[in-house]
Amino acid sequence: MTADSREQAAAAPTRQGCGGDAHRAPGDLENPGGRGSRRRRRRGLVLGGGGLLGAAWTIGALCAVQEALEWDPRDAEAIVGTSAGSVVGALLAAGIGAEELRDHQRGVRPATGPLAGVQVDYDTMTGGAVPRAPRPGIGSPAMLRRTVRHPRSYPLQTTVSAFLPQGQGDIHPVGRLIEAIGGTGAGSPHPGLRLVAVDYTTGERVAFGDPEAPPAGVADAVKASCAIPGWFAPVVIGDRPYVDGGTWSATSVDLLVGAGLDEVIVLAPMASRETDRPRTVMGRLERRYRRAVTRHLLREARALRSTGTRVQLFGPGPEDLAEMGANMMDPAPRLSVLARAAATMKAQLTTAGLATA
Repeated sequence: MTADSREQAAAAPTRQGCGGDAHRAPGDLENPGGRGSRRRRRRGLVLGGGGLLGAAWTIGALCAVQEALEWDPRDAEAIVGTSAGSVVGALLAAGIGAEELRDHQRGVRPATGPLAGVQVDYDTMTGGAVPRAPRPGIGSPAMLRRTVRHPRSYPLQTTVSAFLPQGQGDIHPVGRLIEAIGGTGAGSPHPGLRLVAVDYTTGERVAFGDPEAPPAGVADAVKASCAIPGWFAPVVIGDRPYVDGGTWSATSVDLLVGAGLDEVIVLAPMASRETDRPRTVMGRLERRYRRAVTRHLLREARALRSTGTRVQLFGPGPEDLAEMGANMMDPAPRLSVLARAAATMKAQLTTAGLATA
């Protein structure tokens, strides 16, 4: 490390962690070769879908990650957000820290920063635990025809999503949150933010924020990424309708293949290596779907690891799932899920050798 770089490191600003510990903002340094120059670790962050409770779990988990790694998630070089993860990712990209997100979930309004004066009822912003009755008929005949004709080119859930009727729920309250923190422009202040949705006509995955993606405001991209088929109405951007990015993948980790990152942290609320044993039919069906999501995530992670990137995967464990229940849109356990995630994530990080007990 040169004298100039040491001076820059010493002058770097610090940010306050979730537990109150200050750490260096620009990210940690590594020395992979032992002696010689040190460089900043290039770290990416993937935030998966998971509904209202998935967002709460992700925020609690982010606090634990920040404390264990002494790394601020806002410093990620790339942030990939899908569905609920797109909301959290957009908030991080706007400069809102994990501890601020946690406190805001608890009803604490900060006096300064992008969330100052922003009041949100997280329990009602997505319309409650049960969706409005959807429109009758097949949701997207065009997407259904395309996915059926080319079944190997699309995930099964994309075909199923095309068949589901169009929802009539209102996703605009989510968009208004993003607009309130400055997400009205065509681009994010974070150049590495990618918000994943699916074109409701072609079935193709779109990562808004990517130079090759259609232009979109951050709020519109988040709404599109969150538009669950059968629950919310599709979101039109330009002249095309879009739906939840989870209809392609709950995480889209593979979008970071070729990004040249040293490490990627994946927080996937819908993936679990180990589950509980729910007694209800809905609970057992949810856990079965969760296992399928986990298998898909592991395939994506293998593809990214094959390029030399270290991938750290985290999802809810049995204790988290017992708290969540079967309906990830049910607001009732939101605060308990938030609190539980911080504790269980610390245990996962310890097991992975990334935190001390």
